[in-house]
Formats: sequence, structure tokens, C-alpha cells
Amino acid sequence: MRRARCLALAALMLLAGALPGAAEPLRLLVDTAYQPHHVPILTAVLRGHFQREGIELLLEAGLGVNQVAVLVGQRAFDIGHVTAPAAAAAIASGTPIRMVAVYQPRTTLALVGVQGRVRLAAPRAVEGLRLGITPGTIDTTALALFRRAHGIGIGAITVLPTERGSKLADLVAGRLDVVIGDGVALHAALREQGQEAERLDLAENGVPLMGFGFVAHQQVLSANPALLQRALSAVRAGFADAAADPAEACAAARPRFRMAASEAACVATLSSFLATVMPPGAPGWGRQAVEGWQAMLEAMRAAGDLRGTRPTSFYFTNSAVP
Repeated sequence: MRRARCLALAALMLLAGALPGAAEPLRLLVDTAYQPHHVPILTAVLRGHFQREGIELLLEAGLGVNQVAVLVGQRAFDIGHVTAPAAAAAIASGTPIRMVAVYQPRTTLALVGVQGRVRLAAPRAVEGLRLGITPGTIDTTALALFRRAHGIGIGAITVLPTERGSKLADLVAGRLDVVIGDGVALHAALREQGQEAERLDLAENGVPLMGFGFVAHQQVLSANPALLQRALSAVRAGFADAAADPAEACAAARPRFRMAASEAACVATLSSFLATVMPPGAPGWGRQAVEGWQAMLEAMRAAGDLRGTRPTSFYFTNSAVP
């Protein structure tokens, strides 16, 4: 497993203003190798927000949201950065975790093509195109919901498998007409390749999935909700710092955490990502709405991705929201 470990206390001891006293350990796993959407969390580390909350943080990069849900469920980590659909699927299958915050109320998944080659003015414009998805991921769910919402037949689109990391290259090379992927990241990546994105956001077109937030193991939630609340407060402060100056946040995080994105791509992607999340200064940052969960769970059940009839309240809690 590709891992990028960061013992935050050791890093933060280099910063001025280290606080005395024993800190509580917390293990946090993010979804992938460090990307621009992680910069607010990384900023919270570099600016000392976890330390000020009395937390000794072990931060590690994962191999996808599904793996994060599994490892938090196994108590390998206390808290994980995941999408709400990944958390819901894991919880429905019996993984002992709960969603403790959602800071991105709507998914950023989109149908993305290259401007000038395709036109996505309406949902049915995808008919007849070669569409790339990564099978067995949220792409499959999103496509099923999108097709159902707009009455698009199973044979109306040529669906082709592609790896998550190959979507950009496949679009640029013309091997695919459109892909389902993170609209924010693909938009910035295409621009860096000298292309403009043609984009249809799925959240606005019949796909009621939520975006990123955090899960915690049930035992951690029961035994020490205050620790989780302090951790989320630190993350929220990191979001505020990153939003205040995305360029400075990227400049600090990229070399320290060996991010692959260029500085320009980091700033562009981070700025677009921050436009999709709850403002960190707004009341109720991270708080989850019952209506959002109900809509997402019903859609996932309709798509065959969720089994069981557990109540909505079984999936999440707002008890640790700062």
C-alpha cells in the first residue's frame, strides 16, 4: 500500500508556539495520495491547529474511499476522510462506523468532455457517445442514477472501462468522448493540458449524492466524542486558512507532502473545490441534514447499491460537529 506518513506532532514542534502538556493521539486516514482537495487538512497540520486542540496526529494517505471506510471500521484508524456514498455502503454492509461530518453537501461528480469535441447542453446529449467509467466505483452508481433520472436506455451509451488515473489521458487522446469523474479536478487538469472542459454536473441532473466528510469508528465516537469534535475544529480552521489564501496554502503543502500536482494546478483545483464546500465560517459547518441523507440513501437503494432498511439516523450523527 502506497503510504505517506506524517506524524503531525513532530512536524508541529518545529513551529513556534508549541503548547505544553500531553496530547491525545488520533489516527486520520485520507482517501488518496495527497491532492489539492486535501490542502485544507494539510494546512491544519502545518499551521498547528491540531496541536492547539491537544491532538497528536498521525496522518496517512490511503488508496481510495472504500479502503478508508474498511480500515476505520477495523480500528486501524480512528477517523477517515471519505465521500458520503462510500460511508453509506460500508455502514449498510455492517462496518461499525458513522459519518460524523459532511462539509461538501453535493457531489462534484460530472460528465466531462473536451470542449469543441462534444456538447453537453442537456442530459440526453450523452447518447451515442463513448463514456468512460471506472467499474466497481461510485461511477457505476452515478451512471445508473443519471440514466434512470433521464430515461436513457442501457444501449444508448457506449460504456467503456477506464482506470481512474487514465481518464484525463483518454479524453485528451480522443479514446473517450466523455468520462464520469470529479468535475473540479478534471476541469483544472484539462486546462493545464491546454484544453477546456465541457461539463455536466450530476448533482444538478438527478444524482442526489453528497460529497466529502469524515467517518469515525463507533467505539471512538462513543468513548471520546470530544476528541473528534476537537479534530473537526482543527480541520475547519485549516479550511478557513486555505480559503483565505489558496496560493499560499498550496505553496506550503505541495513540497512538504510531495503532492504531484503543479502549483498552478493545485491553486486552480483548490479554489474550485473550496467553492463547493460549506464556508468554514458559517454556522453549522459539517452538520448533516436528514433530508440529504434520505435522498441519497433512497437513490442508492434504487440503484441496487444499498441493501437493508436501516433508518436514516443509523448512518450519521452530528454529535461531534464543532
